[in-house]
Amino acid sequence: MNAELRSRLEAIVGPGLVFGPGEPVDGVRPALAVRPGTQDEVAEVVRACAVAGAAMIPAGGGTAMGLGNAPARADVRVHLDRLDRVVEWDPANLCITAEAGMRLEALQELVAKDRTVLPLDPPGLRRATLGGLVAAGQTGPGRLQHGTLRDWVLGLRVVLPDGERIHCGGRVIKNVSGYDMNKLFIRSLGSLGIITEVTFKLLPMPARRAAVLGRFADPARAWAVVGRTLGSFLLPEALEFLNPEAARRLDMAPDTCVLAVSLAGSPETVERQAREFGAFIQEAGGTAEVLRDAAAVRAWEGIREVLEGAFEPILCRISVPLSATATLVAATEGMAREAGFRAAVTAHAATGVLRALLVPGPDPRPGEVAMALEGLRREAEAAEGNLVLEAAPPHLKARLDAWGTPSGGLDMMKRLKREFDPLGLCNPGRFVGGI
Repeated sequence: MNAELRSRLEAIVGPGLVFGPGEPVDGVRPALAVRPGTQDEVAEVVRACAVAGAAMIPAGGGTAMGLGNAPARADVRVHLDRLDRVVEWDPANLCITAEAGMRLEALQELVAKDRTVLPLDPPGLRRATLGGLVAAGQTGPGRLQHGTLRDWVLGLRVVLPDGERIHCGGRVIKNVSGYDMNKLFIRSLGSLGIITEVTFKLLPMPARRAAVLGRFADPARAWAVVGRTLGSFLLPEALEFLNPEAARRLDMAPDTCVLAVSLAGSPETVERQAREFGAFIQEAGGTAEVLRDAAAVRAWEGIREVLEGAFEPILCRISVPLSATATLVAATEGMAREAGFRAAVTAHAATGVLRALLVPGPDPRPGEVAMALEGLRREAEAAEGNLVLEAAPPHLKARLDAWGTPSGGLDMMKRLKREFDPLGLCNPGRFVGGI
């Protein structure tokens, strides 16, 4: 099959753009890799793979390739990096349409020229592509004020597993028909088709930005500021907690945790809130530092990327009700200590989303990590939350499902998978429930 399929793919995309074997995904190496250059070529590639019965793994910037279980099959890795063009930019209606392989950072730099912004700040922003961002459903600290990715996607173009091209949603806010179809593909991890184009809403760029960094010796005092903020009229753009191990990665003093506040808006609003957060932090026993404009932006870049770039990381995301956030941070640190690891933990302190990077300590006990993570997952699920592995070595994924206990709706997801992908060719086995 490989020689025949390779010949067919080369006829579609041209010589030199089909190679093999492809880069492995969770230890499973595709026999071939292909780099189509247009949306039409993606459709033809998918059609050729469908005829050959070849399983496809779509790939963007690689920032979320660790998300999900190991593939049940992987024959062709479909790279989308050559699809990096802007299709339509409508500044008057605050909308932009671009191909899936365009990097988020490039889009942000472009729309900034018109004093607008796409208010998404996922980890790995510099490498993340638009299609990968949507397929993985990644959001960052700014979700506190701006919501999740679903709030900013107006429309999609997708190539279904049989090669058919569909368009769902719209390109302007007033013409978003079929919006629910968008939601099927957002965070589906490419299990229902390959996203080739995305239309986003944009926001006017805020006139002023500032960050307030609160440093605390006692995490409880930082969480007290979070509680006081939630009971106030203050409206931060983001509120991020970093435990001492995470703060150490930003060269903070040892045994110091950080509560970082992002502020955006009119100069008067930002300055007033900066003063009030500074007072909150000092009254709680912390020290406050206010950064403005470029310094604030640089600080948030560091906070956003603080858990990225580790070699063979074990990275998990825990989502719990807001009231359980501080408890799960402490539980994560305790779990890591038991397994001989250090845990760098960040938390969207006002939305209940934690990310934890496990780093081997002086006496690591890797065999105990799976049991410790299972215990932490039980604690998260007991709090009506969940724990998802965002990245882990293949031997750990062989013991621990990346997604945990499926929530309600698994039967519906399986029916959709059978309807869209009856041959099981798109990212097979990687999504929830082995879909």
